[in-house]
Amino acid sequence: MRSKIMVTMTIVALIVLASITPTSVYGDEGTIESGGSGGFMFGLNWINLTELSTKLEAKGFEPLKGNLFSTGGGGYGIIKEKILLGGEGHGFQQAVFSDSLKASVGAGYGFFNIGYVVFSEKGFRLFPMIGLGGGSVNLRIVERGVTPTFDEILDNPGRETNISTSGILLQFAVGMDYFLKLGEDEKGGGGLLFGVRVGYIYTPMKADWKMEDMDVLGGPDVRVTGPYVHFIIGGGGFEK
Repeated sequence: MRSKIMVTMTIVALIVLASITPTSVYGDEGTIESGGSGGFMFGLNWINLTELSTKLEAKGFEPLKGNLFSTGGGGYGIIKEKILLGGEGHGFQQAVFSDSLKASVGAGYGFFNIGYVVFSEKGFRLFPMIGLGGGSVNLRIVERGVTPTFDEILDNPGRETNISTSGILLQFAVGMDYFLKLGEDEKGGGGLLFGVRVGYIYTPMKADWKMEDMDVLGGPDVRVTGPYVHFIIGGGGFEK
């Protein structure tokens, strides 16, 4: 699971770095013809964990929450004042307990996004966008108790179980950004970015659960599907 998330986040990071390279120029009216912005993102995701929660509750665990705080990052480049190309990645996690076990449910996902600016004036920018990407959900179950010694782990290695499921994701969103220009000279300038994203993530197909390379049968249908609200704080630059 962690390796899948790292691969996804690395791809997204490369997209973001390419997107926010300062290559923009301002038009005669102060609108951005092309350029780049990016930053730290945080917010709430609402996903349906009912089936997984029912399975865990049957084994004595606390119920899972469906509204989760997520963190991540993203950015985009602007082409000819209208077209946005970029990427983003996010992750979230929660833990529930039984009398003897701890279950951690985590997820990570990333998107390549394409958007179109429908309104741009005085630093404000409004744009719908669609994204194609992938994500995974991981369930980690460990024993609660005293910290084991190295020898105890070798004698009894079955203290932890990790299973995961992954798949292709789509997203449909609307974003609004405000770019606060802080400086400008004959070569270009930069500023701060503040924005919000409201959207919906859709997982088209149910994915199988796996433990390492083995299939896990009879698993619940868990998908990173649902609405979200994310905020972004960052910066951007432009060249003349």
